[in-house]
Amino acid sequence: MSRKNLTYFERTALEDFLKRYPDMHELYLWKERLHSFYRMLGYGRAYEAYKKLVDDMSVSFLPEIRTLRKTLLKWKEEVLNYFSSRLTNARLEGFNCKASVLKRRAYGYRNPQNYRIQLLNACS
Repeated sequence: MSRKNLTYFERTALEDFLKRYPDMHELYLWKERLHSFYRMLGYGRAYEAYKKLVDDMSVSFLPEIRTLRKTLLKWKEEVLNYFSSRLTNARLEGFNCKASVLKRRAYGYRNPQNYRIQLLNACS
């Protein structure tokens, strides 16, 4: 949960927890920083923040952060395109999830047309 959505007591409990686990503390700080990055407005500002974010990740010793850095570098254009259009592929992922659930629940359709009809009905 975002730090800004926590109550005072939840923040205090979180800080106590993170003091005991420094690796989790660093991961939490990176998560908060990534969330603030995506709340940014404007492509130019996002581009500068992206460069700084990726550069700062290079000094982290956590393998998860290094992997995230590689992923961000690989998907740089796609990540930054979000700031131009504010569109994501969330709807497509939702449709894919519905299709997977429908396929699992049906245990296979003998007729592909029936599967297509059920899928269109579920996604409408």
